[in-house]
Amino acid sequence: MVELPAATFLTDFHAHRAEHDPDGACWTYLGRTWSWSEAWSDIRRFAGALRAEGIGRGDRIAFLDKNNPAILTATQAVCLVGAANAIVNWRLAGDELDYVINDAGARMLFVGHELMPSIDLIRDKLTTVEKIVVVGGEADELSAWLAAGEPIERQPDVEPHDTCLVMYSSGTTGRPKGVMLSQHNMVVHTRYAGGDVEYGEGDMMLIAMPMFHVGGSSYALFGPATGTHGYIIREVDPTLLAGAMMAGVTHAFLVPAVVAGLLQAGPEAMKLFSGLKVFSYGAAPMPLPVLRGALEHWPSTTFMQVYGMTEMAGVVTILDDAAHRDPDHPERLVSAGRPIPGVEGRIVDAVTLQDVAPGESGELWWRTEQAT
Repeated sequence: MVELPAATFLTDFHAHRAEHDPDGACWTYLGRTWSWSEAWSDIRRFAGALRAEGIGRGDRIAFLDKNNPAILTATQAVCLVGAANAIVNWRLAGDELDYVINDAGARMLFVGHELMPSIDLIRDKLTTVEKIVVVGGEADELSAWLAAGEPIERQPDVEPHDTCLVMYSSGTTGRPKGVMLSQHNMVVHTRYAGGDVEYGEGDMMLIAMPMFHVGGSSYALFGPATGTHGYIIREVDPTLLAGAMMAGVTHAFLVPAVVAGLLQAGPEAMKLFSGLKVFSYGAAPMPLPVLRGALEHWPSTTFMQVYGMTEMAGVVTILDDAAHRDPDHPERLVSAGRPIPGVEGRIVDAVTLQDVAPGESGELWWRTEQAT
């Protein structure tokens, strides 16, 4: 496990990088690279601009855009003023969008320029939003808004248990439900959910999973914690993925469907990803034929499966590389692994509420400081 800097607040990781490696690469996005100090300056300036708008402890903003470093900037900026960032699923339909934004109680809304037509249709229904800022494109308003902000430090009334992220569930059986995650939840997750993955000088992590998903945002936060350069793509797209690999990505977290697509595309597609040092996957079951195909094509890659949920800030169990390659226990390939440090688990009979016997099925119960 990588030894991380001490952190009480989520921004402590990034502040540490800005102090100790100011010129190191933080994020690369659309051909531009930010150093740790440049990104930290943007975070502090974003926080100052929020405070100038009257956003403070207990308030909410919302961000509706495909992957963009500005989302990560906003997530850390709200931590400095004690507010929270509700990252909205850009795939939602209009009636779902206004529900989520209103349910979050967002006072400000940051919207990717491509998605403004959807917001224009529901603008009169956004009852809590006082200001909308367009992000990117010819209509970009974020750059000027950010430039007008005065950088600030963390405000004295901010506490570690203040909510900093609001992530919405899929809403498969009803309306999406907002899960409130505190800075403490995210710090604990960031400290323990990386498993035994190693990061070294020159490594680069692919930030491809949507940031409105806990897997996307939580994974991206490993960058400041470990000091690893993040290569951000707007969405999981074959061309963008190929570009990331050619740029030198060494660590990636993707869903099984992406691997299935690569296998279907053929040996050349798989070869393009064979240089990965670490491949993490989760958010859905990995079919055994797909997993075995990936292990065969990427023999030098460290594999790690993660299982978790939004309410736990992300990962609660890990199936490590050794378990993936244990010839005496091939059945472990269909396992979700073992609880990470700081997570206690039980498998309970839903009727008796007693632990079930080994080999029997039951409900998974978890206890961890990662939980809200």
